Amino acid sequence: MDFFLTKMDQLLDNHRSIDQHVNDLKRKIKELNGLKDDAESKMSAELRPAKKLKTEVQIWLENVEIINGEVENLDGRIGESSALTRGFRADVLKRIREVEELIQQAKFRESLVVEDSQRIGQVLLTTTLFGETVKACVEEIWQYLMDDEVQKIGVWGMGGVGKTSVMKLINNQLLKEMKKFDTVIWITVSKEMSIAKLQNDNANKIGVTFCGDEDVMTRAGVLFETLSQKRRFVIIFDDLWEKISLEIIGIPEQSAGSKLVLTTRSFDLCQQMGFKEIKINHGGFLYERNS
Repeated sequence: MDFFLTKMDQLLDNHRSIDQHVNDLKRKIKELNGLKDDAESKMSAELRPAKKLKTEVQIWLENVEIINGEVENLDGRIGESSALTRGFRADVLKRIREVEELIQQAKFRESLVVEDSQRIGQVLLTTTLFGETVKACVEEIWQYLMDDEVQKIGVWGMGGVGKTSVMKLINNQLLKEMKKFDTVIWITVSKEMSIAKLQNDNANKIGVTFCGDEDVMTRAGVLFETLSQKRRFVIIFDDLWEKISLEIIGIPEQSAGSKLVLTTRSFDLCQQMGFKEIKINHGGFLYERNS
């Protein structure tokens, strides 16, 4: 009888021990998932064009998902079993240690993202163009882009002749030339232009974040420094109406192997800014569906 009571006491102690460890595991998994939510919120705020999640962060998030599944499975197995075995206790203790390790790893001190070296620009929705005229224009522009002696190219012509359509095709083709250029930036200027807007658009494309209270010259310095660190870049200003100072915006004019391209209605504007002029004439373009 005494032996039977002793065994029962041991079983009850074991049961209490498992319950305590399971509750401890549940508290820790809740803490871990809170850290996961915080990391995902920070990640959403930091992910911008030309940025990607750090590998260590991606692995950590995957491991959190795995441990969540394992804890859920373990909880179900314990709930379904009436047997109080040492195996369950060992499994619970193992999961507690794994969760604690993930909690320690979650203390990321720096940004969760890094520059995405593989992403060099944004693919644009294009209109399919046919005809010898457009073919000749594309070939001429492409030839100058591949020529290291030509740094600034001005594509000009009347409104509606297809300047933007041609340059969108060029933009998408440049994204395939990863050995030639490492960054392709498309900026739509339009008639309502402002230096602040051009700086913000440029910053968004290259992953620069402004605090909000910098003056124009400070922003220009940040952009200039960031672009100067690029090996070779292409910046396309679409629909430029008036002369702009590239220096005030923060764009290096003389960067080996880099290119500046603009589309405009004005031949004089191309000359004033020192751009090689390429005229697109009206007529000869056949349009198809968007692609």
